Amino acid sequence: MIKKIINLIRRIIGTNDLQIIKYELTELKKATIFNNSINDCEWLKFKSFSPGGWACDYACLYTLFRVLNDMHPKSILEFGLGQSSKLLHQYANYFNDVTAITCEHDAEWSEFFNKHQNKNYYINLLHLELEEVLYKNKPTLTYKEFMNKLSNSGGRDKFDFIFVDGPYGSDNYSRSQVIQLIKNNLNESFCIVMDDYERKGEKETMKEIMYILNSEKKEFLYTIYTGQKEHILLCSKDLKFLTTIF
Repeated sequence: MIKKIINLIRRIIGTNDLQIIKYELTELKKATIFNNSINDCEWLKFKSFSPGGWACDYACLYTLFRVLNDMHPKSILEFGLGQSSKLLHQYANYFNDVTAITCEHDAEWSEFFNKHQNKNYYINLLHLELEEVLYKNKPTLTYKEFMNKLSNSGGRDKFDFIFVDGPYGSDNYSRSQVIQLIKNNLNESFCIVMDDYERKGEKETMKEIMYILNSEKKEFLYTIYTGQKEHILLCSKDLKFLTTIF
């Protein structure tokens, strides 16, 4: 009987519309959980967020909050300035032993964001130009001279948390700059979160990351979380609890 009802609903509103409704309901649930979770958080003093659109959604913000609050990373790298930066840099400003750096290519967006964001905490921003490169003979958009400028930025050489939400998506190996970090720039205990995982290009990049980790004999786990969009969380086995924060 239940299957008949579901099939009837699908015929009436369409399978795609049903999937959209499911994502929207999940996002509403994650928004409630996120707002309840940050209520008493000491390091997150300024709690104004505007998720959605090009920015990460509430589901992703909740995942990021749990990573920060439960894992307590010490060295953070973010690709793409946005709502997530408000979380990451408030966390980094609060703890003396934490460093965080955000890579962003759009100077106009950075100026607009800084003009309207809270001035009571500092966002460590690294401006990088974009360029199109070939990865496995496929064109992809990435940050120009990324590794050199990152090493000269005064930050740490190894990271335990990387959040990937920039640059713009590419059809193949999207946001491929993160691949360069996997062999030599990850701590033994690590977590990587990539937004927009519903897209083909992001899937290809994460598949490549998994291939490299396997070739380096680094054990890992991963899970896919959904809200309005999808994001994937990949982590070392000692952080397996991060794959259970539904």
